[in-house]
Amino acid sequence: MTSKGDLFSNVVSTDSEDTEEDESEDKPGLTIRTSPIWCDVYIGDSYAGISPVTELLTSGNYRITVEKEGYYTVTEWVNYTENDSVEIKIDLEPITGFLQINAKYPDITISTGWDKLYSDINELQIGRHLIEAELFGYEPWQQYVEIRENRTTSLSIELTPAKFRFSPLFVNRKAFNPDNPAGLGESRISFTVTTYGTGELEILQGNGQSVLEHIFPSFTDNDQVFSWNGKDGYGKELPDGDYKIVVTGKDFDGNNLEHKETEVTIDSSLIIRIRNTFSGTGGTMFCPTPDILPTGSFQLALDGLGHLDEKDETYRFPVILGTRGAPVKDLEISAQAGVIIQESESYIFSLSAKKALLPARAFKPVALSGTLKGTYLYDTYTDTQTNFTGLSTGLTASVSAGPVSLVLAPEVTVSPFRVSYPSTKNAGFYIWGYGRAALLLDVGATMIGVSGAVRTTPFSEGFSIDYPFSAGAELHWLIPGTGIFITGMVSGEFNSSENYYINTGGGVGIIN
Repeated sequence: MTSKGDLFSNVVSTDSEDTEEDESEDKPGLTIRTSPIWCDVYIGDSYAGISPVTELLTSGNYRITVEKEGYYTVTEWVNYTENDSVEIKIDLEPITGFLQINAKYPDITISTGWDKLYSDINELQIGRHLIEAELFGYEPWQQYVEIRENRTTSLSIELTPAKFRFSPLFVNRKAFNPDNPAGLGESRISFTVTTYGTGELEILQGNGQSVLEHIFPSFTDNDQVFSWNGKDGYGKELPDGDYKIVVTGKDFDGNNLEHKETEVTIDSSLIIRIRNTFSGTGGTMFCPTPDILPTGSFQLALDGLGHLDEKDETYRFPVILGTRGAPVKDLEISAQAGVIIQESESYIFSLSAKKALLPARAFKPVALSGTLKGTYLYDTYTDTQTNFTGLSTGLTASVSAGPVSLVLAPEVTVSPFRVSYPSTKNAGFYIWGYGRAALLLDVGATMIGVSGAVRTTPFSEGFSIDYPFSAGAELHWLIPGTGIFITGMVSGEFNSSENYYINTGGGVGIIN
């Protein structure tokens, strides 16, 4: 993180009126907090309410009683002086008993709620508990027991062998594009079985021709999964279209035949790529891209970057949570919320829509989208993210050659404030333009991008460049098979070769 000149000091400084903040003072009274919360609290013989509670009292010595069903009652004495601010914490001890579980199955799983139990003596809080037990090859088992204080309750578990059956097939992607990277280009078929047996999976084309067969190893646990990458049994890529998935199975005795079906679609137009939402619309740091996620897909990312000037002891770190998704075909919605960490924190909220006008799938290598975005920046009037308060609209066009794409995105913004360095509040009615550009390289699980944005002065002031301009570089890497990606970023604002500053940072996200 380097800088030269006074640009960064102008970004973090403000000429707005100073406001005095009243120093917060502790309010007088006796505050009673408990663990667990929501206990009945008595002060003397009077009911004070459910914890936590605060009471205004006169000076004196007070008996505090705390009660909660299932816990031992606690009484404490507190010496309180009127108008003091005093807080006490009272911990209650649960009343317990014991449960002796007898189960002859070595690998059985026994639980009550979130608590794991054992085929032995277990200590539980008094009251009624639902005990559940599971073991592959047997029907699920459950029974209620009543636990009493300092007493041992016995429970024997006898399981019933399960009849062979399996659940309906679940498909994580009903439609997928095999060209998508790192697990995004396959469909995962999963189901559960109740007991030991054998099975096979077959994939059929629309004409009924078998293209792939898979024999499952002997079923020895509940969860079964098969991932299909869109290729046939010889490793050949299959064409776009609908395919039927058929799974059959039976127990080891050849009985209880099970048969389940579902369908998946190979669709090479469903392009899923990592995109940055730093400037409010899916793309790169400073330039949107025209590609749109497939319907039902989404991306969520947490990014942060910034600059620390040790010389002046000033800093600025935008931290943004951004998401993008496609509620309907050819329409992508992006939203972001974040905090700009500096001496006086500010906040950003943004919502945008991107509509495909020439979808990339149909008009390769050219794509075109229209964008509409609304943004609100709280208590800051600089433009580090080129995502300023106001309403923006623009066009985004790209030309691609293999994995490389060149993007241009002119944009117009209408705002009730003027961009200002240093950050000062200049209210009015302003319209200006942005020129945005980016160069992307999408290679498998990796996306590398460089982008920049330049802003004009408000049109009412004549046409000229309103420095500084912004530029950045980014790298996103998708961890294979997880949907999780890691981001590294560097950006800067530049007035000239003698006046600039650089930010660095990164983030983490998930895409599906």
